[in-house]
Amino acid sequence: MKRTDRTPPPNPYEKRRAGTDRKLRAALERLIEQRPSHPVLQNGYRLEVATLAREAGVGRNAIYTNHRSVIDALKLAAARAHPKAAESLEEKVVELRAVIREMQANERKLLTQNAALLQRATSAEADAERYRRQNARLAAARNDATRPIPIGAGTQNTR
Repeated sequence: MKRTDRTPPPNPYEKRRAGTDRKLRAALERLIEQRPSHPVLQNGYRLEVATLAREAGVGRNAIYTNHRSVIDALKLAAARAHPKAAESLEEKVVELRAVIREMQANERKLLTQNAALLQRATSAEADAERYRRQNARLAAARNDATRPIPIGAGTQNTR
């Protein structure tokens, strides 16, 4: 049998890549149709590269390296499966902005309370220092008042 076309026969690398591509596309179809063959995926799954790799029996690295078109098809299928994703993202942004405003108001309230507590603590420390000095003066006065005075020390006998 004589070859009439001039294309070289596929090398083993190209054969393996084409076989992997067929496996991935078949697995993607099963996942889109929600009939996975892998037992772990029977209880539910998300359309992700890891899920596709598990269903096809292929390593994720091979998908990322050589099968970008399959990743694009997977992303497209995931977007079709969840069309409300964009709406829910916008709703989530609005909700999170409301939470941020609430947290900022709470932060201002806490800062005000913190400033008041700091002022009270500073005032209490000043009062404590004043009471220590007053206590020291009173203790010194008490010690002077209770010190014994010798009886004849102030008068002299001149006889």
